[in-house]
Amino acid sequence: MTVKSILFFTLIFACNFSFCYAQNDPAKKQNTSEVNGTPLVFGVVADIQYADKDALRGRFYRASINNLKNCVAAINDENPVFTVQLGDIIDGHKDDNHKTRADLDSVVRVISHLNMPLHHVIGNHDMLAGKAYLEAKLNMKSFYYDFTTPSCDGWRFVVLDGNDGGYGIMTDSQVEWFSLLIKEAEKRGEKVICFCHYALVPDAAANHRMAKPEPVLEILDSTGCVKAWFAGHDHKGGYCLRKEVHHITMKGMVEAPEKNSFAIVKLYPDKMIINGLGKEESRLLQF
Repeated sequence: MTVKSILFFTLIFACNFSFCYAQNDPAKKQNTSEVNGTPLVFGVVADIQYADKDALRGRFYRASINNLKNCVAAINDENPVFTVQLGDIIDGHKDDNHKTRADLDSVVRVISHLNMPLHHVIGNHDMLAGKAYLEAKLNMKSFYYDFTTPSCDGWRFVVLDGNDGGYGIMTDSQVEWFSLLIKEAEKRGEKVICFCHYALVPDAAANHRMAKPEPVLEILDSTGCVKAWFAGHDHKGGYCLRKEVHHITMKGMVEAPEKNSFAIVKLYPDKMIINGLGKEESRLLQF
């Protein structure tokens, strides 16, 4: 064998070895969507707020059940990896617990037709059904938790409870849990998206938001791994970019009797495309 032949085969071997090592080296693994160029897709809906009662102050309670049926069908057609319900799934009846729970049962019968995992956020109106009943009916062990999905490595999703310390207030224990979770996510090099019933800042929700947002904002300001905060509660919706975190407040379905309101989100490593349906706005948000 000539010297040129030996050099040629040595080069081929080295290239193949380098390729195999790169494919299996954990440090070189990429986000699934980075490799495939395909996004993680998820659905979002806020403030369904169904109730078997007449419309009042621009809120069309009964209309929400049909809008939800159409929403479920549309989301199923998109086949997302998961869907998030951002709270106030019912409006509730302050003086009639039986009616409140009957309304929740009606909504659950419809939303259970989603063909993918459904992650619930608890809103202030939901609490009228009672914590134990919500836990059983919505299959929730805790009202704040985190999750990941194998189809999009490198992302973590966090659901927060804005009511465990009172209306629009998070307890110190939940804030501490959230702080530790974010620190661990940052160590792992993960990007984080948060879901809560309450927006944090006036620019994202001019009318209604978290009563005590300062401890949460302090956590967001201390890290660069949180990319977005999805909220509901303020039915008019809103958006702002604050310190590289996108704050998105979804419009309430209960105030969209004819057009409906929900969104399909496409998540890429460097951006998020929100496809708003009905009254909900569409957005292209860069990370």
